[in-house]
Amino acid sequence: MRINPTIFKQYDVRGIYPSEINEKAAYQIGGSFVGFLNLPRKAKIVVGRDLRKSSKPLAENFIKGLMDAGADVIDVGTVTSPMLYFAKFALKADAGSMITASHNPLKYNGIKMLGKNGNPISGEDIKKTVTDKIFKKAKTKGNYAKSDISKRYFDKIIGEFKLSKKIKISMDSGGGAAKLFIPEFMKRLNLSDSKKPDFFASFDYDADRLIISDKNKKEIRGDVIGAIIADATAKKGDVVIYDLRCSRAVPRYLKNKGIKAAPSKVGRYDVIKMMKQTGATLGIEVTRHYYFKKLDFSTDPFFALRKILEQIDKIKLKISDLIKPFAAYHNTPIMDIKIKDFGKVAEKLKEKYRNASVSDMDGLTFEFSNWWFNIRPSNTEPLVRLVIEANTPELLEEKRKELLKIVAEK
Repeated sequence: MRINPTIFKQYDVRGIYPSEINEKAAYQIGGSFVGFLNLPRKAKIVVGRDLRKSSKPLAENFIKGLMDAGADVIDVGTVTSPMLYFAKFALKADAGSMITASHNPLKYNGIKMLGKNGNPISGEDIKKTVTDKIFKKAKTKGNYAKSDISKRYFDKIIGEFKLSKKIKISMDSGGGAAKLFIPEFMKRLNLSDSKKPDFFASFDYDADRLIISDKNKKEIRGDVIGAIIADATAKKGDVVIYDLRCSRAVPRYLKNKGIKAAPSKVGRYDVIKMMKQTGATLGIEVTRHYYFKKLDFSTDPFFALRKILEQIDKIKLKISDLIKPFAAYHNTPIMDIKIKDFGKVAEKLKEKYRNASVSDMDGLTFEFSNWWFNIRPSNTEPLVRLVIEANTPELLEEKRKELLKIVAEK
């Protein structure tokens, strides 16, 4: 069968169900996955799925492909993406896959794949293996087993930790798989849902992002929350990696604590790669992904929330107090701007801001004494992503207008 080539993205496989990704495609990708990894006979692969209606039939066919290729499958059922990452290591599996389209609308679905060491498998990398030929069925079909890993998961991320007092919090699953596990999290930490909480915690659909809002439901920046998590996770001398779009307040705050902070290119792959190279304890992305060395470098919102609660409990302050050190800087959200030629835009920016300090670590970062910005092309779409930070809101607005005029110019 012909598989729609557009579903193979840089980070995973993803498309609209069933017009772009369907059961037949899932079966073919499952079978090809085994050959792509060059796994030994009877390799063990763990598979989970989110709550989308299309996830169960896609998972069933993906599993069938794995088994027809000779792999043994452990089906962990409906879980969060971080729970699937945990299961890959806890069950000593050779690889893992999660049927999900992450935060995309429910009409989408996809497949996230993990290799032998837990690193994500790019959809672009597996594309050729999947589309070049039909995978070869094994002489002996693989075995199938089910496993509930929720108890082992919460034992790992919470353990014997107890809060010394009740903290007022409201938790929202975002409609996804997290709703199946929020009750157990709250029970273990002796939390109760409050109508007038000190803060709100919510998740995206596959629960690999943690969104924290203050008592007035105003969202707190992901990098600021990351710095609070770092304060509760890292000790003096530890390394923390942050994506280069994070506020400059983050490394400044961490360095004042004696924590070494180093910037990284944007994206899970690069953040984790740099964490492994430096032995970092934590990785922070402004997009609200937090990666923990303790959890085999996976991102885990439940564990991140536990660390926030731990910090609040330890220093006896509210989250509104914890974010005050970051108020000195003013930032735009990440802005997506459609363009045709990044090279031409880059040349205009280099000419306009020729007195800036410029880095090309990821896209281009221009730095001045009182403001900076990063602009980087999307890996999958004809657009650039722009983020700006300044010392005052007035300067931020001035530079936002100035940059949009240059970047959006035809």
